[in-house]
Amino acid sequence: MKAFNSLAIRVAVAVPGMGMFVAVAFLDIPFLTTTFFALIAALCAMEAVTLFRPGSGMPMKAVYAAMIAGSSVAVALLDPIISIVVILLPGAIIGAVWILGDGINHARRKTAGITGISVALALGFGLLARLRLDFQSPWVMFVPLLICWLGDSLAYFAGSAFGRHKMAPSISPAKSWEGFIAGIAGAVGGAVLAGTVGASFPLVTMLMIGMTGGIAAVAGDLMESAMKRDAGVKDSGSFLPGHGGFLDRFDSILAVVPVVWILLFLFAGTPI
Repeated sequence: MKAFNSLAIRVAVAVPGMGMFVAVAFLDIPFLTTTFFALIAALCAMEAVTLFRPGSGMPMKAVYAAMIAGSSVAVALLDPIISIVVILLPGAIIGAVWILGDGINHARRKTAGITGISVALALGFGLLARLRLDFQSPWVMFVPLLICWLGDSLAYFAGSAFGRHKMAPSISPAKSWEGFIAGIAGAVGGAVLAGTVGASFPLVTMLMIGMTGGIAAVAGDLMESAMKRDAGVKDSGSFLPGHGGFLDRFDSILAVVPVVWILLFLFAGTPI
């Protein structure tokens, strides 16, 4: 009964969220698209500050969140060369502020961590917006999303039912190789559904993107799990009941979106 209640909560929270993504994709309003993903990037950024520097006040979180939101918009709207410079600024600025305020205590970990997550947030959400802005089909935006959503769902159910061989017990005890295999199958199915059925990309291309994206999704999830364990917390936040925080929900997507972008550019002619 407890497992059923937990699943019900997860679904109740996830369905409205997915509905927002559908609305953003099919309404095709550029301002709405960039603002929506910039807002999510900002919420993730506020959680990231707490992970890397517990005790940071709201002013620090708000400033960093605003910079990350702006960086994601830059990736979505500006020339790629310019956006590369922009996405490096938030981490560099906050890292410098922390060093000046805290001295050299854990300086390498904090500055490297906040710079890395800054780039991941700006690129992940900025490119996700750009996938919708640059292509005629709204389904292109759903290629990375369905890779993660279907992959995560199948991994969850298969791992719960059949998981016997732990994948990375020191990082994420619940993950199993059985769930990983099911997750890859779900990721491939999501890529084919969105990319081939929805956006008419070649099947072979979507099979490759789905498999590669599925692996990237697991890598992103494990990296965020490792950061949480290092910080001594179970979830990055508590805003989303049944899911944890925004970083918990979007960690795999942040890893998958750049992979999808690169492979679409190489094999399907992504607009630049």
